[in-house]
This record gives sequence, C-alpha cells and structure tokens, in this order.
Amino acid sequence: MLKPIKLLVFIVCFSSLLSTELFAIVSREPNFSYKTIQIDSLILEKSINSDMTQLELLILYEDAWVQKHPDSINILKKLALLNAELEQSEDALFYTEKYIKNTFDFSILANGAYDELAGTPEHDLLNKKYMPQISVLAFVYFCAALIGFYFMVVINFVKNSNKKTKLFIGGFIGCHALFIFEFVLFMTNLQYRFPHSYRVSSIVALLFGPLLFLYFKSIIEKEKLNRIDALHFLPGLLFLIMSLPLYFSNSHEKLELILGVNPLKKTYDGIVFVAKVVSLCVYAFFISSLLFGEKGLFKQEGEIGKWKRNIFILYIAYTVLYIIYGLSVFNVLGIWSSVIYNIQIGLMSITVVYIAHMAYVQPAILRKYNENYLIEKYQKSGLTNALSEELKESLVKLFIEDKVYKESNISLEILSNKLNTTRHNTSQIINEHFNMNFFELINKFRIKEAVNMFDDDVKGNLNIIDVAYEVGYNNKVTFNKAFKKEMSVTPSEYIQSQNLNR
Repeated sequence: MLKPIKLLVFIVCFSSLLSTELFAIVSREPNFSYKTIQIDSLILEKSINSDMTQLELLILYEDAWVQKHPDSINILKKLALLNAELEQSEDALFYTEKYIKNTFDFSILANGAYDELAGTPEHDLLNKKYMPQISVLAFVYFCAALIGFYFMVVINFVKNSNKKTKLFIGGFIGCHALFIFEFVLFMTNLQYRFPHSYRVSSIVALLFGPLLFLYFKSIIEKEKLNRIDALHFLPGLLFLIMSLPLYFSNSHEKLELILGVNPLKKTYDGIVFVAKVVSLCVYAFFISSLLFGEKGLFKQEGEIGKWKRNIFILYIAYTVLYIIYGLSVFNVLGIWSSVIYNIQIGLMSITVVYIAHMAYVQPAILRKYNENYLIEKYQKSGLTNALSEELKESLVKLFIEDKVYKESNISLEILSNKLNTTRHNTSQIINEHFNMNFFELINKFRIKEAVNMFDDDVKGNLNIIDVAYEVGYNNKVTFNKAFKKEMSVTPSEYIQSQNLNR
C-alpha cells in the first residue's frame, strides 16, 4: 500500500499542476464576437423591388457579402435560404453553417426553403449535425443513465451495510450515469437546446478512480479509512473550482464552445483528457496494489472474488478505451473517434447495469462483500474461536459424511438443530469459514454431487430430473438454474460435453 506521505506528495503536485493550467484557461478573456441581427438594410439601400428573380437576388447578396456589408448576418441568412431554394446544396450548407455559428439560430433549418434540398448529402448533414436525432442507441444509453441515477439513490437505503461503502459505490455509478447522460444530450443534438449541460460531467472527471479505490479499501478487512483519505478528492475539488468560470458562463458562450467557434475548446478538452487519464491510470495502480497485495484478494475464490475482479476489469477496460478515444483530441483517430466513443459509453452502460443487476439479483451483495460488516455483525455474538472451529468441523462432517444437503427440506433452522447451536451461530460459521451464505453452500454441495453422478454415469442411464431429486432439489427448473450458475452450462450441455470426451 502506498504510504500516506507519498500519496500526499502526489496529490498536491498533481493538483497544483492541474490548477495552474486550468487557471490559465478560465482566467483568459474569451474571444467572443457577437453580431446583432439587423433589419434587411440592403433592401432599403438598393430599393430592391419584388420583381427581381431569386437568381438576381442571390447575385446581389453574394456581392454584398463579399463587400462586407454592415447587415452581414441577415445577408448570410438570405444567402442560405436562396441557395436552398435554388437547390445549390453545397452553397446552402456553407452559408447555413456560417449563419448558425454566428447567431445560434437553429430554427432556420425549419424553413420550407430546405425542402428543396431533401435527399441531398448536404441536407442530411445539416439535419444530422443540428436537428434533434432520436435513435434506439440513444434510448438505450438514456435508460442506462436513469438506472445509474436510481441506483445511486436507492443504494443508500440498503440496510445492514457500511455507509461509506454505499456512498463510494453509489458515487462511482453516479459518475458513470452523469457521463452517459451528457453523451445522450450530445448525440441527440439536444445539447444545443440545453447548452448549460455542456461539460457538466467534467465535474466528476477526477472522481472515478478515487471513488472505486476507496470502495475497495472500505470492504477490505482492517483497511480503515482515515482523514488523509479525503485528500483523494482534492484534485477533483480544485478542478471544479478552476472550472467555475466555464460553468457560470452564459448560454451563448457555451454554444460557441459546443460548436467549436471558440478556440479555447480544444485547449480545455486537452486538459480534461490529460488530467483524467493521469487520474485513471494512477488509481488503477492503487487499486491493483490492494487487490494483488499481501491479502491476495484478486485471487479470492467464490462470488466475492468474482465481484471484485469484474469491477476492476471493467474499470481497466474503460481506462484503455478512454485513452484511445482521447487521442481524437489531437486528431489522431479521425472518423474512428465516434466508434470508439460509442464503445466507451457502451462499456460504461454495461458497468452501470451489471452492478445494478447484481444488487437486484443478490440483495445481500453489499453486505456480503463487506468483510468489515461481517466483523461488526458478529463481534458481539459471544462465539469463541475454539467453539467456532468445533462447529466448523461438525458442519463439515454433516456435509461430507452425512450429506445433509440432500434433504430437500433442509433449512438454516434444521441445520442449526443438527449442530446443537443457534441460527445466528450457524450463519456466522458459514459466512466466516466459507465466505458464502447458507443457500450458496447448500447449492455448491448439491451441484458437486450432481456432477459426480453425471461423471459416473458412463452408460447415460440417468435422467436429469432423477439426479435433481437425488441431490435435494424439488423441481428441474431450480436445479437447472443452480447448475448453470455453478458450472456455467446447463445439465444437458454438461452431459453432452462429457459424452464427447469419452
């Protein structure tokens, strides 16, 4: 584990560097140049009458544009609409984009003049870039974001689990949800309608690593959190403070950033990218130090080890994809940046759904995967080490020799009676010595027995339902479900694989 003094030095240095760069950006005077839309003074000035043809008007406006007429904004609009009516798609695209980037008036695309361009690549490009785009993929991402926000709130109502653990894992998923939600607004072009949503996810850009690291630290035995752990949030806090001018800027200023009109966009994006990559990579090292450390937690067997490994692998995969996508900031990936970004958002959605699914399917997940909780839960049980070992040996005998798991009506109460102890003590023995709950232990032995029966059935005379009844299950459905969870294949698939190997 990294020593506190080394951690403090790293965080202070990283925060100072980040603060300096951000301050240089946000304190710089923005180079915004707004133009006021005037009345069409050119018509009054030239005494234009209604008898002029569209082509004559187009030539007149183009000449006025070249001569930098004071009414340039209105002239841009006229040029865009006239070119659209005359089906000059390339020129219509050119002037329309110039008009939008100068006025942020997206309503021009609703003008009937653009109906003449329907079906052209230029018309499709304008719609794709500036008009609302609702797609199945955007809907899927939106649902993932909602699941993330819901999980972040609901997780705090889970009983009998460490409060800090819930905050960390909830915050970690909340960061994902916020990032996904902003991407949905971006990919649907709704960000133009809600410009204040621009870069809102940057608020949590440096929290992904710290939250996951502290979550893992909080669920590891004897890894107590202390005040110095608050320093993990220092870079994120400084990043937020330095970004306040951006968040408090008006909608026009943010639209200039969204449309890329403001040259500061690339600089800001570059700093966010570098800062986040450094944070993700450093905390990948911190987390791996926990999971690969002396406790060997990454090699831990059972559901606990699987849970930790899966979350860590998802985190590493996200870090790699973010680095690859971030190269687009420097124009390295070109058109592939969009594909990589979608893969990245897809992975974030998978992370959200996976954790929420595990919490739903196994409600005890946040309790069971918190070793500190087990210590707190049983510290007043009065069960001595000697008695604990004695009960463990008796329990093993009941399972190995007596095969008590074959009893279809077996329950924690019945098992406790056989051990001549309380339900609480039996539950404690199973949790502490086998790292699982009562039902998982029963299923593990039952499936192991079923596998042995299938392996010994060389002639294939056994029926699956007969095996299910023999090992203690009351129906085939429950048996199939438990078998697949333990063996990753159904009983039928397992039997077929065994037959092929014989």
